[in-house]
Amino acid sequence: MYSKTSMKQRVLLTGNDAVDLLHRISTIDTKRLNEVTWTPGLILSVQGKILCFFEVKKPSVDSLEIQFNEKFLELFDQYTFGERYSIQSLPSETLKSELTSEATRIQSLTPQEGHEFLCNGVTNPLEINLQFAIHENKGCYPGQEVIEKIISLGSPARKLCLLEGKTSELLPTPLFDPTTGAEVGMLTSSESDSHFSLGIIKRTHHHIGARVNSTQTSFTIRKVQP
Repeated sequence: MYSKTSMKQRVLLTGNDAVDLLHRISTIDTKRLNEVTWTPGLILSVQGKILCFFEVKKPSVDSLEIQFNEKFLELFDQYTFGERYSIQSLPSETLKSELTSEATRIQSLTPQEGHEFLCNGVTNPLEINLQFAIHENKGCYPGQEVIEKIISLGSPARKLCLLEGKTSELLPTPLFDPTTGAEVGMLTSSESDSHFSLGIIKRTHHHIGARVNSTQTSFTIRKVQP
């Protein structure tokens, strides 16, 4: 599950080369795509960090409809070496969220672009509960070796956690070990109408019942992403 928000741009890519290219450069298996259902996908750096989050569906065997917030077309062009396809701009589509509120999003450990991650090559998708955007057994793509290594080891270095507590601090903001003062994570979301927040916490500290502090608030870890 992920938080569906309106994407800024929507395009139609047409041509077998376009379908094949997206398959090669992203976490998406274009053979599995549905013609009516939006499927989330990622373009990663070779270090396995998020460069672009997008949604895609497949209206026909040789076309893809894609919506995205930033960087998709730039990255697609960077990976183009003689492939032939056409790009048609489409009106942006407003999506109705599958989640009823920000509190529900937080309590279900659902990552949202602009909160738990930016498309800037900093965040690994396995750290923030975005593994559903990675199709298994689809073949090579940039960053695959890093992703597969983390999966084989059983756990990323950090995980998204549900924290009991809320704050009015400007987010994201660092989280600290209350005993040593060492930085152990980052607070990414907090909802004023509930008493829960989201934070990305280091493996050494993401234990249920553990406490972490921001500059202003003390939090207790209540849930850790699987």
